[in-house]
Amino acid sequence: MIQKDFEYYTTHQEEIVKDHLGEFVVIKDSAIVGYFKEEAKAFESMKENELGTFIVKKCQALGTDVVTYYGNRVAFA
Repeated sequence: MIQKDFEYYTTHQEEIVKDHLGEFVVIKDSAIVGYFKEEAKAFESMKENELGTFIVKKCQALGTDVVTYYGNRVAFA
């Protein structure tokens, strides 16, 4: 599932970054759920969803991107 979401991001990265550079995008089921200024807010918006069913990605320009993986050690207070 998350592989398809990541592929969606890479396919649409140019248009996503155009208006949301530096923000965090949440993608689930190959669709954008929302954009957030803070990474924590992006994860918090998905707290009702099972981990591994969505991705949170920082919107960065092509060629400057870094991939970050989170395991099952994410907890919401």
